[in-house]
Amino acid sequence: MKRILFSILLGASLFAMSGADALELPPDRTIRTNEWADAELQSVYETGVVDAYYPLGDDYMAYISREQFAHLLVDLVRKAEDTSLEAMAQALGVSVIDPDTAAWQPQQVAGGSFSDTQDLYVELAARMGIVKGFEGRFLPHDPVMRAEAAVMFYRCMQRFGAVDANQKPSVFSDYAAVPDWAQEAVKFVSGRITPEGRLVMGGAEGKFEPMAFATIEEMLLSVGRAYASLSVPQIYPEWRHVPEYERVTLALTFGGDCTFGRHRTSGYGNSFDEMYAQRGPAYFFSGIPHFFDDDLTMVNFEGTLTDATRYANKAFVFKGPAKYADILRHGSIDVVTVANNHSYDYLEQGFQDTVRNLSSRVQVSGYDAMPVVNVKGVNIGFASNVGWTFDANQKRFIERAVASLKGRGADLIVFNYHWGIEGSYRHNGTQAAIAHYCIDQGADLVIGHHPHVPQEVETYKGKQIAYSLGNLVFGGNRNPKEKRCLIFRQNFIFDLVSRKVVDGSYQAIPYRISSVTSRNDYHPVPLG
Repeated sequence: MKRILFSILLGASLFAMSGADALELPPDRTIRTNEWADAELQSVYETGVVDAYYPLGDDYMAYISREQFAHLLVDLVRKAEDTSLEAMAQALGVSVIDPDTAAWQPQQVAGGSFSDTQDLYVELAARMGIVKGFEGRFLPHDPVMRAEAAVMFYRCMQRFGAVDANQKPSVFSDYAAVPDWAQEAVKFVSGRITPEGRLVMGGAEGKFEPMAFATIEEMLLSVGRAYASLSVPQIYPEWRHVPEYERVTLALTFGGDCTFGRHRTSGYGNSFDEMYAQRGPAYFFSGIPHFFDDDLTMVNFEGTLTDATRYANKAFVFKGPAKYADILRHGSIDVVTVANNHSYDYLEQGFQDTVRNLSSRVQVSGYDAMPVVNVKGVNIGFASNVGWTFDANQKRFIERAVASLKGRGADLIVFNYHWGIEGSYRHNGTQAAIAHYCIDQGADLVIGHHPHVPQEVETYKGKQIAYSLGNLVFGGNRNPKEKRCLIFRQNFIFDLVSRKVVDGSYQAIPYRISSVTSRNDYHPVPLG
């Protein structure tokens, strides 16, 4: 961005509004723009696609308002149809209060479609079906989202008979975030090109960012490109049905046992609490890059976040303060399971406190809590339980979980189980029976933990079972003998039309729970 002298070459006959005197503007205006856009912006004004008299301000990096955008779109119509505002108003039955208003002043209509604006351009855009309001209001000063801009461009271009994209639309990694009402329009604007091959609207770094606000500069460029695209003869007949738009790739990442805090009788030195005091909440997961480049991350939260003092009569009980929940946010964790043998270490109060403290940062799965999380337009359901036995009650839990999640629209179902024998590197028959039954009933993935060491990954009926991922950020032991663990990455390719998985792959990635070998520093890093 910079401050530049943006030279506008004015010609009275080119820019003057009908019925208004030509305005003598100074030859130079100081406009804030991106340097790469200067020449193209100059062209937009020189060709008369946009009325040079309309005051857009001096900061083209600012968000464009709905009223300003309506002006640009009406200018596009005026130029494309080679007409005047006066002729457009007459054809659309719009009455102007004062036809002799100077060109640089807004003209007002008598009556109009909206209660909060009488702007001539807004009314013309409304009469042409290009813009719409809400409950009788237009909200003229609100910013325009990029998805909204795409829709309004699409409506505008349809008026000229430009109803097709010229090439295969761009495929954006965040296409699933585009609202249903804007999806066809986004395909159109990202497949509509100028003779030089510029898109009417594109993206940055592979994303369209549909909910981001559009800037004045962006929309000026897009208006110029939309007009230029009218001279491109070829069309891409299948632009509405691009397969890549109908499929998304989901990268789901899972980690093992996480305990934030320490056993009630453990000392402070070299503890998780001391490390938190020294390094802060962002430290603990910062060595796990796989948690920061995926679409969803889940771990087993084993312990409590509570100030309760009454604890269970057992060998080890773990707790930390409520503020430790921020560690999950800094670690890019989205979902946790609390179905394990330490969630009730501080009895019912400790469990309820923990769930409440976690729920403000992440989705919580465990026992009756079965969240459904939308990722890229795909609903992923999570169920979690302990798996000490495979009996009728366990079967009922699995069956009810699958029925409940599917009934709430889950497209994919992930089970987390706390099971197995501590210290065993091989899963047992109970684990296998539970996991297989989950998949038989409709689960797509089963993740396990509790042994504190990594176990095998099995493929059953084409679906994965990771029996144990081992520890991860584990405050429960200052120096565990086994420091190896796994990060599990499951990739699904999901068809948004059929609502089914069409392909997938997985990685069991070796990690170490500590960045040093002599002790646990609670900072997992890749192994090797």
